[in-house]
Amino acid sequence: MKINYMKLFLLNYIYIIILELVFKLGVLKTFDIGIIYILMMSFPLALLVTFLMSIFKKRVKNQIISFILWIIIFFIVSAEIIYYSFYKTICGLSAIIYGGQVMEFISSILEHIVDNIGFVIICFIPLLILMILSLTKVIKYERFLGRESLALGIGSLVLIFGSMMIDLQTKDLIWNTNDLMQSTNRLGINSSLILDTVKLGIGFEENMDVTSKLPFTKSKDLEYNITNIDFDKLIADTDDETLKDMHTYFKSEIPTKKNKYSGLFAGKNLIFITAEAFYPIAVDKDLTPTLYKLVNNGFVFNNYYQPIYNCSTSDGEFINNLSILPGVATCSLKKTIGVSLPYSLGNIMDAYGYNTYAFHGWTYSYYGRDKTHTNMGYDYYGYDTYKTGYKNALKGIKYSWPTSDIDVVNSSYDIIDKSKNFVAYYMSISGHLAYNFTGGNAIALKNRDAVKNIDAPESVKAYIATQIEFDKSMELLMQKLESDGILDDTVIVISADHYPYGLDNKDISSYADWMQDENFDLYKNNLVIYNSELETTSVDRYTSSLDLLPTLLNLFGVQYDSRLLIGNDIFSDTDDLVIFNNKSWITNKGRYNYLTKKFEPFNGEKVSQEYIDNINDIVKLKFQISKLLISKDYYRIVLGG
Repeated sequence: MKINYMKLFLLNYIYIIILELVFKLGVLKTFDIGIIYILMMSFPLALLVTFLMSIFKKRVKNQIISFILWIIIFFIVSAEIIYYSFYKTICGLSAIIYGGQVMEFISSILEHIVDNIGFVIICFIPLLILMILSLTKVIKYERFLGRESLALGIGSLVLIFGSMMIDLQTKDLIWNTNDLMQSTNRLGINSSLILDTVKLGIGFEENMDVTSKLPFTKSKDLEYNITNIDFDKLIADTDDETLKDMHTYFKSEIPTKKNKYSGLFAGKNLIFITAEAFYPIAVDKDLTPTLYKLVNNGFVFNNYYQPIYNCSTSDGEFINNLSILPGVATCSLKKTIGVSLPYSLGNIMDAYGYNTYAFHGWTYSYYGRDKTHTNMGYDYYGYDTYKTGYKNALKGIKYSWPTSDIDVVNSSYDIIDKSKNFVAYYMSISGHLAYNFTGGNAIALKNRDAVKNIDAPESVKAYIATQIEFDKSMELLMQKLESDGILDDTVIVISADHYPYGLDNKDISSYADWMQDENFDLYKNNLVIYNSELETTSVDRYTSSLDLLPTLLNLFGVQYDSRLLIGNDIFSDTDDLVIFNNKSWITNKGRYNYLTKKFEPFNGEKVSQEYIDNINDIVKLKFQISKLLISKDYYRIVLGG
């Protein structure tokens, strides 16, 4: 039996639906009304695909187009399956444009293909069947039929607009927001990626609702981390409605109060490290004694989280340095080039007379660090991998992949002028994937003997071997500080960029006794804020890397306006809030999975739906404001250049 135009449309529709349901039911693990809307939204996509397969008179041309389109759909869904296993989010077109995180994703792709091979095979089977039907000439490839195509097209529009009229959430996802995670769950992966691409092309901006926020009233009896900003004048002086909303938002934000730790580290030096794939399973009294000491002394944070974002390492640096939420499906730090960042540690500490440096042991221009880090106020030094004659090249680094953090410390330490206060920011490198002893990880091979007796999967052993190098670099750095008599006058801060996603989640779980729910527990991490003179203090608050910058600004006693940062000083009396890239969250009352809409209370504590809705609104606004802080160059408007 020959397959004509209408039957080909039905086959394409079934093909798309199979892949969509694999993603929703198998990968996202959600079963809800979204299935109905995915069935609707796949209808026009199948019509478009069928139309493109039938535009030529010659069969061979239509056949080539068919193969290309079927393979593209298969590749997109399969790639998103693997990508989701890394990042627990969706990779939009805007993420691919910026490239860096996709390359890191590709470099360890085999690690996660194995885990998801079942889903990939299920997606491949209908692709194979379609190809066989085409090659055996069962598919006729008739020219598209005008009346039938028109009827299907009208039917598609009726389904789409009908669904929007029936369901306000669907209408909101299409017209008012760019929530790639939620739209995928509700509308399907293919439709959502098309929407994301269209919105990127037209420069779409989400609508903000700031009308419910009440203005902040300052108390005369309290000291706040606040500066004198006349938001009323700013509102009156602009015709830009988005800026008016932003001014209203920040005017209504409650600033953090100064507390007993305000100015605790005033006048001290700061070594601030974003540590590549730093994670609790690498902290061991015998294998990594320096890291063990740093984690378990000074401030000890028991509920600290380092969520991962699409641009992995670069987004980790972005959130650590700026207390702004990274944009979902983009590389946020690159977008800050030329944007005013007055509260980055490099800029603000420079204003306090500090020397400010940044060091990285890999290609100096990777992720655009030669521009982003200088814009954050650092005198930036990197590795001149390709011998271009980079003027701020670190000397003495031996080429390998990855390079050694020990070499970075040795090559950078004497650059620091220690005759006056300094901030030295490091982006470590030795802990980078891939985690094996056969795939070219020089640092894992270097420390292989140290981990040979660990009862753990081979990949975990290789990972810990890379962190042993980082541990040794920290030991060396502290020895140098002590030798120069400035260890007591120096604060050491370490926060990861992300969890070690180069490891299989099952391997992590086998070695991590706290792992119960990967949606949350996978991102639980360590934060180091250490000074040799600091009394050990346990901190139980639920907090994240978003809170790191305001905490440091308060500890160092610098003047800043806490309303203008998205996170909060950890030692303030603000409510706990940990925000994840898919808009899930944790407070001291429990944790909420935004995808499944399920709230898990702590200690059986009951919360109202009003409480959940309120936190969801807060999280949504924080994402919207974070994006606008960069795109509008807001700090320049409010605080000057």
